[in-house]
Amino acid sequence: MSDFYFEEEEFNTQFNGATLKRIFGLTKPHWRWVVGFVLLIAVVAVLDSVFTFISKLIIDEGIVAKNPERLKELIILYGGLTVIQSAGVFGFIYLTGILGERIRYELRRDLFNHLQTLSFSYFDKTPIGWIMSRVTSDTERIAELVTWGTLDVTWAILNLITAITFMTIINWRLALMVFLIIPVLVFIATEFKKRIIVQYRRVRKLNSKLTGTYNENITGVRVVKALVREDRNLEEFDNLASELYRAAYRAAWLSALFLPVVQIVAALALGAVIWYGGIQAQLGVMTIGGIQAFISYLTFMMFPIQDMARVFAS
Repeated sequence: MSDFYFEEEEFNTQFNGATLKRIFGLTKPHWRWVVGFVLLIAVVAVLDSVFTFISKLIIDEGIVAKNPERLKELIILYGGLTVIQSAGVFGFIYLTGILGERIRYELRRDLFNHLQTLSFSYFDKTPIGWIMSRVTSDTERIAELVTWGTLDVTWAILNLITAITFMTIINWRLALMVFLIIPVLVFIATEFKKRIIVQYRRVRKLNSKLTGTYNENITGVRVVKALVREDRNLEEFDNLASELYRAAYRAAWLSALFLPVVQIVAALALGAVIWYGGIQAQLGVMTIGGIQAFISYLTFMMFPIQDMARVFAS
């Protein structure tokens, strides 16, 4: 099985501006679709933070103040914005889906056309399964990164910005305490990203070899049987599949560990918010709705950082 003698190129480069520019160059022919779904994501992300602020007003100005008229106004406003957000969610999912399919089509078309220009020697030394993996699964990953990856990063950045803005408006002193955890969370996300990306690259490399092995055993089944290599090929395939399993397990383990670590840091910040917010509430500087809003915004901040780390690691 020649796949075991084919050495795939090693990719050790880090995710940087040049990589980002090259990837998003694929969206140039569809810039109108990109602008459309980014704007809709921005609307949805901003409304997420606005809903939390309205919830604060409902508690402070409606429930605590026992003001049914103000409560009614805020509920109507909340409901109206929910309709707008629902339309925005539908819009960006629709546009993202269309953009993703167009990028997949163009990538596979360009790859197929490029394959027609390559020499016979390239196909002699490169396993067909490896080529198939690049044309199918890798183009799928790139299309997802350009579309859903962009969605996650845009949503994450805007959520962080709007959450920080509203927290500063509510109580800038308490907001400063929360801001102290942002560098810690970014550092944790960066360190996990470095380790996760190594494992995911290894998984994709091994998956290419496994696909090549499938192809060679199916297309060369007569040779395999003629040389009585069934047991030997099965052993080699089992070793490769086990190696892929171990790499995928390590990647999944690191990904699973990331969120609990972020949650521990966020829990410490949450305890500080409740402690200091309680003191401020006793002094009449902070309201119950304000404390509730800070807790919601702090919870919000965990997921954007997790999403950005996941996208960059992919």
